Amino acid sequence: MKSWLSFLLPDDEYREKRALYFLFEGSVILLLFLIGIFIINRYVPYFQIDLEFALFIAIWIFLGYVFLRYITSGMEYTDISTEKAYKKQLKVILTKSCGFVIIFHLLYLVFMFPNSISEWYEMIAVSIIGGLILFFVDYISLKNSYKKNKELV
Repeated sequence: MKSWLSFLLPDDEYREKRALYFLFEGSVILLLFLIGIFIINRYVPYFQIDLEFALFIAIWIFLGYVFLRYITSGMEYTDISTEKAYKKQLKVILTKSCGFVIIFHLLYLVFMFPNSISEWYEMIAVSIIGGLILFFVDYISLKNSYKKNKELV
């Protein structure tokens, strides 16, 4: 079935079906959160939640849930089932993360040049933290995919 969202879904039928499950689960959690916020704001007068804050949290709950489910599902790296392929992909992930840090530095310098030593430290820290987050997200996905594919073989 084709939809205006089809371009966001994977081409593989199994991965597409799982992604749709994750999106639906996230939608149900989002709906329950919004109903809870409505009830709290309506019937608990001493505990009022700011609308903008509630919407901000709702967006991150949905995105975070779908993202974490996809990462931990073990379906990103379908072709990794041997130790050699695992180590090779781990090197690719490490290279990609280091490349992100370098490209982030270069783009940061193009748009804003740090004036003080504290701004340099801030730029370095932000890029390294971003690279570490990218590495750990890909590593968790690779590790879960490897375990899942190893069990299937």
